Amino acid sequence: MKILGILKTWLTARGLKILLLNKEVILPNGVSIGVVAAIRREMSQDKIWMVIDNLGQESMIPIEQIVSVANKVILADDLLSTEPSANKSLVCLEM
Repeated sequence: MKILGILKTWLTARGLKILLLNKEVILPNGVSIGVVAAIRREMSQDKIWMVIDNLGQESMIPIEQIVSVANKVILADDLLSTEPSANKSLVCLEM
């Protein structure tokens, strides 16, 4: 059963690469936070992340934060909250 879960995650990540790569990511209020540079998957937890590049600074956001995808990727409102618990979904990568 674990192999089926891994296969599902791999196929989903592959499809997301086609759908999301190089699209601008914006918050519901229209503020741009960067462009999708990569899709990363964490097989052990069945988790998929978008890597957002904003002028060389990368951050990772779980795909669960996506509200809609068209010409741009729109994220959920809870990223706008100033509470630390809501900001846990935005993970910065150190280079």
